[in-house]
Amino acid sequence: MKPIINDHKCGASQSACTAIKICPVEAISYIEVDEPITDRNVNCKSAPATGSSSCGCDCDCDSSNSENPCGGSPYSRIVIDYEKCTECGICAQECCGTAIDMV
Repeated sequence: MKPIINDHKCGASQSACTAIKICPVEAISYIEVDEPITDRNVNCKSAPATGSSSCGCDCDCDSSNSENPCGGSPYSRIVIDYEKCTECGICAQECCGTAIDMV
């Protein structure tokens, strides 16, 4: 099973993404793209609390604006390099916004 990122659930913040930080083979990274995701749901306050903020991803969502609480932009993406990925599933377990599914 390989990890798939749901861009509509992912806040895509480079500094807050726990999956980038936890991946043992550094297969997950942050990129900026030309095409925005206009209907992205980044209301991280609905995610389980596991970190210092209510969403659990250690971002400053409790004081950020409601449109983009995790600090990502509609042009940002968290991506997986499947050539590096070992399909261990750690990223799906640790994703602060539950945006990664093992499929």
